[in-house]
Amino acid sequence: MMNPKYRRYSILTIRIILGLLFLISGVGKLINGADARYLVELLATEYFWLIEYASAIVTGTSILELVLAVFLLWGKYLKWALSVTLLMLIGFSSVLGYFYLQGMNVDSCGCFGAFGFASGLEFTLIRNAVLITMILGAYLLMSSNDNSWQK
Repeated sequence: MMNPKYRRYSILTIRIILGLLFLISGVGKLINGADARYLVELLATEYFWLIEYASAIVTGTSILELVLAVFLLWGKYLKWALSVTLLMLIGFSSVLGYFYLQGMNVDSCGCFGAFGFASGLEFTLIRNAVLITMILGAYLLMSSNDNSWQK
């Protein structure tokens, strides 16, 4: 069994990393969501109705990321925030995985908007897999019998 102090610090580290990433991502896409909008438009070649909502999808995603960042950094409603973060990452990874399997060459996922960090599909999928693993780790740490992580 993990020392409660280490468990608490591990959960704190995970939520701060996730919170900061989502904060940077949300703000970056609100400043410049062109690359993210481009990915939605690429997806619209398969699902035509998406093209009309590309800007709204990127803006809504950015706002949701900011809300999640607040809850992750604040440490409140943590299970909810982690659950929504997990669902978002799985959703993003599914879309990017689809592009990857189709052999599409996408220079940037647009994940961080104006803050760049231009990364191709492979790097983004690996990063998302690491983040998903971190979230699952946080769930495991939180699900132990000892609730000292809440203090």
